[in-house]
Amino acid sequence: MSNTDESRGSYLASLLFYPLAICFLELLLKGLDQYNTFLDISLLPTVLFSLATGFLLAFVFLLIKPVVLSRILSGITMFALWLIFCVEFDCNVFYKIYYGIVYSLQMTGSVMGDFSANVWDVALKYIGYEILFAVPMIIYFIFMKKIIPPKSVSRKKTPFVLIPFVGLFAAAVLFSRLGPNADVYTYSFTVPTSVPKIGLLNSFRLELTYMALGTPEEKLESGEYVLWTDQNTTSEIASAVPDSSEMSSENDGGTAGGKEDPDEKEGNSEENSEIPSEPEPPKEYAYNATVDFASLIENETNGKLKSMHEYFGSIEPTKQNEYTGIFAGKNLVFLTAEAFSPYAVDKDFTPTLYKLANEGFVFTDYYQPSWSLSTTGGEFSNLTGIIPMWMEGGNSFIASIRDYMPYAPGNMFGAAGYRCRAYHNSGYSYYDRDKTHPNLGYDYKGIGNGLKMELGGWPYSDYLMIEATIDEAIEEQKETGQPFHTYYMTVSGHCNYGWGANAQSGKHKEEAKEAFPDEPTVVQAYKAANKELDLALEYLVDKLDEAGILDDTVIVMGADHYPYAMVEQGTDYYKIMSGIDDTPNSISRYQNTLIIYCSAMEEPVIVDTPCSSIDIMPTLANLFGMEYDSRLYSGRDIFATNYEADKASYTMPLVIVPVSGGYSFVTAAGQYDVRTREFTPNEGITVDDEYVEEVQQIISEKWKYARLIIANNYYKAVIPMPEKETESKK
Repeated sequence: MSNTDESRGSYLASLLFYPLAICFLELLLKGLDQYNTFLDISLLPTVLFSLATGFLLAFVFLLIKPVVLSRILSGITMFALWLIFCVEFDCNVFYKIYYGIVYSLQMTGSVMGDFSANVWDVALKYIGYEILFAVPMIIYFIFMKKIIPPKSVSRKKTPFVLIPFVGLFAAAVLFSRLGPNADVYTYSFTVPTSVPKIGLLNSFRLELTYMALGTPEEKLESGEYVLWTDQNTTSEIASAVPDSSEMSSENDGGTAGGKEDPDEKEGNSEENSEIPSEPEPPKEYAYNATVDFASLIENETNGKLKSMHEYFGSIEPTKQNEYTGIFAGKNLVFLTAEAFSPYAVDKDFTPTLYKLANEGFVFTDYYQPSWSLSTTGGEFSNLTGIIPMWMEGGNSFIASIRDYMPYAPGNMFGAAGYRCRAYHNSGYSYYDRDKTHPNLGYDYKGIGNGLKMELGGWPYSDYLMIEATIDEAIEEQKETGQPFHTYYMTVSGHCNYGWGANAQSGKHKEEAKEAFPDEPTVVQAYKAANKELDLALEYLVDKLDEAGILDDTVIVMGADHYPYAMVEQGTDYYKIMSGIDDTPNSISRYQNTLIIYCSAMEEPVIVDTPCSSIDIMPTLANLFGMEYDSRLYSGRDIFATNYEADKASYTMPLVIVPVSGGYSFVTAAGQYDVRTREFTPNEGITVDDEYVEEVQQIISEKWKYARLIIANNYYKAVIPMPEKETESKK
């Protein structure tokens, strides 16, 4: 065979190998993804981009000389591709999410430091799949001399490799920009949402491109929204908030149900009781609206901010209600519980959790959606009332570090005179909490920057964290009379769930096995881990009671996410534990427990309003009688009633459930499953044909403007900053 023929053969081997190798890796990742559909419209751009990437690699490695350098660099590339695809596969099966390359690199040190045991457990558990991803790399090293030819390929021929690359890449881009997933490719781009739609490597390309040039933004049209107006004024709103100084310490907040005081009834004179009286008209409540958007619009010169003013100004605020200010002046202890679920609550096994969940406000239709950001997303939604999302090189929480965040609890309660602290019983800088939490208004301590507690085995004890910290708040209040707000991010419930994999599970092994003898080990170990959370709450309640301030303290707790690590490749232990035949794409999977408890409440209040984690902060703002503008949260006050159940509106209860394929939702009218495109109305409710489309439009706008709030430091533009913060936020 002549040199020309030998070169041609090797040239064809390169043209075949690299496109097929990339296609194999992308399709294997897509095929193993149990949360996204394989055979749908997203298959076409994934294949087109994969083939184009393969031709580009062939062009590069055929062009590099000497041949030995090309072979070395190609080998390194194949190893890197194997490693990247394995890591992303492991992340998806464990965290149920794909991570961007920049964020992954930023988090590598923290993950390997704090969660190295989990990393190796997952890697070993799925080693069979990782070997599959190694197939292209193995083939390359076996046939390296054929794939990268020993004889030089004419440089005149290599440019022809670019012809299929350009054609395939152009077709893929055109389809992505004009097809059904155009928003995912442009202004709604995030790596987790784009990987199932256009492939992993192409998502990384867009991530780096948008980091350098900025993510394309959906154009905001000025004049698109009509300004909302009402006769209620800001002064009426302010005067409607109860004055905590007028509320006795014994009955601070009154009865939770808004009932009349029986003593006052008995105090009526006999004469008065015999006089017929006209029925009292229903009480008119003011709106939670403090921002004068009309003036902002009139004076705004920045086009983007003006459009945002118009959007927020067009929304009807929620109204105050019978629960406004019932907790004014009380202390607040707020917990985000790691991987918490309703099935951690058991009357006998976790009695304090049961008490708190069933003797305060009892939320029967509460959800903690998967915001695709694991713990940091759930924590952000709990603390800010804003929909969390991925942003360039990070996420909403990290991006908010540079923002003014007056509606976060630390800043809001701090401005009201509270002493605000936050604690986390794990590495203090994980998820950049050492930057995010001080910006939310907290004096923050974790392990490594001031939290002094016994550690023991991983994950660390919630009980020991509260034991080491709550006395400081209690003693300071005794000395100064200043109310306190303390926030805890727990960790005892963290995966993995097994007797050796979780120190808190191992601590309560025998109790859990005795209490749940018929459950699988994973389920027993999960419940055992949450026994430690229960003991922590028991200690908290006892210390507050001993100090005589239990009635003057509100305990709030929500999850960061459901324990998704119980869903393994092939076995869904969460489904076994719940007894509900659902999947991670089902609405029911995200139903959870929200605790808002105060021992001063005379009886439980059942709340059947659909609600979710973004509703916690606006609800607390209302319960504590804080001044705020409800339109500036993504969520709403759960107790607001100014809506019609069968009408789509911004004041209606709305639970957004992001799943593969779009947004399912729950409202006062019923549930919509985006996978089946079916709306199931509640009994006695009839909605218009346009109802689902209208709700989806509201969701789309909430999502868009939640991003813009953080990206544009919007609170600073509409809410006056305290003087002490003005300089630091310039």
